Amino acid sequence: MIIKKIKLENIRSYLNEEIEFPEGSVLLSGDVGSGKSSILLAVDFALFGLTRGILSGNALLRNGRKEGSVELYLDINGKNIVIKRGLKRSEDSVNQDSGYIIIDGIKEDGSAVELKAKVLELLNYPKDLLTKSKSLIYRFTVYTPQEEMKRILVEDAEERLEILRRVFDIDKYKRIRENCTIIIRKLKERIKEGELLSSGLEEKKVERSQLEKEVNEKNALTNEILKEINIKKNKIDSIKNSLEDFEDKIKKLNEDKNRLTLVNNNIEHKTKDKERLEEEIEELNDKIKEGKELLKSFSEYFENDVLDKINLIQEEIREKKDKLNKIVSKKSEFKVTIRNSEELINQIKNLDKCPMCFQDVTIEHKHKINSVETDKLKTAEKNIIIFNENEEGLEKKIAKLEDNLNSLREKLNDYKIMKVKVEGLEDKGNLRDKCKEELGRILESFGALHERKNNLEFKIDENKNIEKEFKENKKNLEELQNKFRELEIKKISFEERLKNINETIQRLDNEIVEKVKVKERKEKLNSLVKWLNEQFLEMTEKMERSVMLRLHNDFNSLFEKWVNILIDNENLNVKLDNEFTPMIVQDGYDIEYGFLSGGEKTAIALAYRLSLNQVINNLMSLIETKDVIILDEPTDGFSNEQLDRVRVVLDELNIKQVIIVSHEDKIESFVDNVLRFEKKGHVSNVLR
Repeated sequence: MIIKKIKLENIRSYLNEEIEFPEGSVLLSGDVGSGKSSILLAVDFALFGLTRGILSGNALLRNGRKEGSVELYLDINGKNIVIKRGLKRSEDSVNQDSGYIIIDGIKEDGSAVELKAKVLELLNYPKDLLTKSKSLIYRFTVYTPQEEMKRILVEDAEERLEILRRVFDIDKYKRIRENCTIIIRKLKERIKEGELLSSGLEEKKVERSQLEKEVNEKNALTNEILKEINIKKNKIDSIKNSLEDFEDKIKKLNEDKNRLTLVNNNIEHKTKDKERLEEEIEELNDKIKEGKELLKSFSEYFENDVLDKINLIQEEIREKKDKLNKIVSKKSEFKVTIRNSEELINQIKNLDKCPMCFQDVTIEHKHKINSVETDKLKTAEKNIIIFNENEEGLEKKIAKLEDNLNSLREKLNDYKIMKVKVEGLEDKGNLRDKCKEELGRILESFGALHERKNNLEFKIDENKNIEKEFKENKKNLEELQNKFRELEIKKISFEERLKNINETIQRLDNEIVEKVKVKERKEKLNSLVKWLNEQFLEMTEKMERSVMLRLHNDFNSLFEKWVNILIDNENLNVKLDNEFTPMIVQDGYDIEYGFLSGGEKTAIALAYRLSLNQVINNLMSLIETKDVIILDEPTDGFSNEQLDRVRVVLDELNIKQVIIVSHEDKIESFVDNVLRFEKKGHVSNVLR
């Protein structure tokens, strides 16, 4: 980090001032009270805000002003940083106002805490400093008021060690031990809880073993029941199948009975019809005989002669009509043949693929079909011409025969008129013939009916025990189903008990597993407590001693170096004891820090400060404040000879930016740059 510029508005003795800081060594020169230290406090405020007990708002805001601000310009690892913080006066106090931070031109507003967190991130300081009132790293590496450094030298040894532990960030070892003690106490509490929670483990195991034994017994019984259930189920299925066969047979038996009833009824009806027809035929025979005798007296030969002629003509007409019908039928067939051949010839012309087999139809195949169909067509047309001629001849002959038939019928009609007069003799004869025909049909049907009746009676008699067997099987089925249900209920009862037992076993398993885990965890905790007590605490103490020893060696080496540079007195020997307290030996005698001269006190305090700076920077190599150091009145009480040694100090520091606050004019010749301050009328200014 390099400080480039700072702007102050209403800060202590400053109204509105802008101060630029070059790299190298810079001296803030001026009389006591001219406002030099105010610049350092403003830098501290811009970086970390107000610090309780160290830097208050009342100490910074100019008296009589309501508002003030500090704007700090930095270069951090190549980034241009601007930090601005404000102050506001209320009735009772002065508080921090919100501010902002600009990183390479990107502005980000934030509260006081948010700005501090961002600054700590940029400086690569530990994040735990955000909640601490003091930033010890900054205090002991960049800026420490000289009087505060002298104060650390006269502190109680234990207090000084605590401060150094915090500065070196090794107070964590003490915190670790304290936290470890708390953890051990908590672990012991958890061990006691574990003992309580893991108690009864063996009893749970015994209970589980007993339940598992019962499960095995119940499983064996359940398996036996399942076997019996399967046997019963197979029997039930078998009987059900048999019952289905019986039901089919019973259904067919009932159908045969119904058929037999219908056959018997039919026989009964036909017997009655037979008796009725026989009576009617006998009665008609008597009447016909009586009518024929009467008709003979008129003309016995006429009717037979006419009827014979009519029958002959009718027979001849029928024969010719049959021929004519055959001719018409044949003509129709030939016409169909002609139509089919013509359609096939037309279809084959445009046919490329067979619609049945999807194969290609060749030209040769088309010609072959066309030739066959053309021959059929010609033959059919010739036959139609021949049959047309035959049809005309037959129609003429039929017409002539029908004329003769009509003439005979007229004669017969005249005869029938006369015949009606003989009490409808012919009607009675026809009626008698019909009755005889019907009687013949009835007599013919009797044989088939009686045969069917005999077959049905045989089938019914053959299956007369089906219903009895069906009832017996149904009764057996009901008994088996009742036993099956009893077994099912028993099985469900066992399964419910097994379910409850298994749930209990599962619960016990969970409890046993949990208790085993608790027991194992308790044993691990016991081992952990033993390890923490016997090894970890001792290890942290050794680590702390080792770190402190290394730090002490580095610190003491640097401290002796800076003391030798600042104090040229062979009779004065200064080094650090184990508690980082300066041990001062003069002329072979130990003397206390308070008995030294003012210049020697300041020199030892400055040597302590510079040693601390270098040790911390070496220890925390990644922090971004290694390139700057601020020395506030580091030469208070120095003699001229000691002032000359400041030049050697500046050369040895090898830091990019060293800011020195001093009123000693001689130092101006040691530094690269000088900023002069003066104060007039309670207002400080930088002389340009």
